[in-house]
Amino acid sequence: MSTYAENRRADKAAAAEQRRADQAMLFEQRRADAQARAERERADQAAAAKLRQERADAARARRAAARAAVTSWVSAHTIDLLFLPVVLVPAVLAWSAIAGFGHDLYGAPGWTMPLFSEAAMWAFAFARAAALRAGRPTGRLTLGVWVFAGVSGTLAFLHGLTHSGGGVVDGIVMALVAVGGVVVHQMVTAAPAKPRPTREQRAAARLHRLAARRVEMVRRTALRHAVAELAADGTATLVHRPGLVELRRGWTGRVRLVPTTVAGLPVTDGWDDTAADLVAEIDAYRAALPAPRTDAASITTDPVETSPATFTAQTAHRAGNAETVPAPDTDKIARYTARVRAAIDRQALPEHPSQTQVRKFLRCRSEHAAAVHRALFPTHNDGPDDEGGTRQEVTA
Repeated sequence: MSTYAENRRADKAAAAEQRRADQAMLFEQRRADAQARAERERADQAAAAKLRQERADAARARRAAARAAVTSWVSAHTIDLLFLPVVLVPAVLAWSAIAGFGHDLYGAPGWTMPLFSEAAMWAFAFARAAALRAGRPTGRLTLGVWVFAGVSGTLAFLHGLTHSGGGVVDGIVMALVAVGGVVVHQMVTAAPAKPRPTREQRAAARLHRLAARRVEMVRRTALRHAVAELAADGTATLVHRPGLVELRRGWTGRVRLVPTTVAGLPVTDGWDDTAADLVAEIDAYRAALPAPRTDAASITTDPVETSPATFTAQTAHRAGNAETVPAPDTDKIARYTARVRAAIDRQALPEHPSQTQVRKFLRCRSEHAAAVHRALFPTHNDGPDDEGGTRQEVTA
């Protein structure tokens, strides 16, 4: 019996101990759940408070940005705001006056007459200001502003002239009020004035205009003398003769182009190939000539035995000068010959110019002109030394 009783007591004690452990575990579980629930509530409250704070900060930032934008706009448009009453008050007065005038003329539908004059005028004015800011053309918009300003001013003047007790003074006042607002608006929104050019810039602009007019005159004159190159398909292309030209007015008053030369510039007016061929021909001609003889008896006028390099010695001997004259520079004679041939081809010189004409054209020494003339016309005598007579042959 004692053993059974002890077992029962032990079982009861174990059961009681288990119950206490279960209760303690349940208590701890409940305490942990409550603590977790409290933590969650605190986190939710903190998140809600943070969200409210963020929303409040965003609202304050928006209000501050709005205030800053308004302040900036007011600061940038202070002058415009000062002119606002000057623009708005005449517009209201003119609108009411034109509306009353329209009612007197048309009855109830006449209240809409300001839409024809005042509204159109202001629509063109605002459109012109927007076009100026965008950099678009404003010519037609400006015309529209002033056309409808004239319409509005005319209607206001007629209204002041014809209403009961009115007169010319009333009409003028009402007309000024009708267009005063839009005039002020256009003056305020006008484009800034361009900087005044300096004296040097104005002088450069004048020279540019003069040069442009001269170039246009040359091109128009050259167009009259242009020839057409006709292709096989029937198309035509205008062809101009290149070269250095100058404008000259004939006795009929008509401007024409005349070939010319410029001191210091090479002859490159479309005759380069001809000049090169001529120089090569002259060099070959001089190379084929026999060696010149220095005695006086050997000097003759035979073009086969006399070269351009020794022509000056003959000229000096015929003039009675026994001194030896140095021959002209070969390269210079070749250049002079090319220039004279080019002048003959473009008809600046006659087909067979005299030595005097060659010398005046080249502005060179007489012996150089004589050598050029002999190189150009080897089958002739020395040619006329002036326009009036012929050269006499002198034999030693």
